[in-house]
Amino acid sequence: MMTKDRLERVLFIMVGLIMIGSFVNGCASTSEIAVLQEKADKALQQSSQALDEANQSKDMITDANNRSEMAAGRAETAASRAEMAADRSEKAANRAETAADKAEAIFMQKMKK
Repeated sequence: MMTKDRLERVLFIMVGLIMIGSFVNGCASTSEIAVLQEKADKALQQSSQALDEANQSKDMITDANNRSEMAAGRAETAASRAEMAADRSEKAANRAETAADKAEAIFMQKMKK
């Protein structure tokens, strides 16, 4: 039969061996570290690629926005010109109406004679 001291030593040694074993099993091996490094490198490459694509998209959006603003400016200029042309047409129509009224008055005077 084991004495109390001897039992405590055996238990202490067993607990120590279990802790050392779990520590050794918990450490990553070189191959596991290499696999993790590959995964990290791949993730870094993918994130770099995604950033490049995002920057390209941003550039495309900026370009489209600039083109849109230029087109809006041209449309505004065209609308302003169309409005001025309509005003000129209205003035010309008024002058033509005035001239027609004068011509009619002259015609009526000549008809009375």
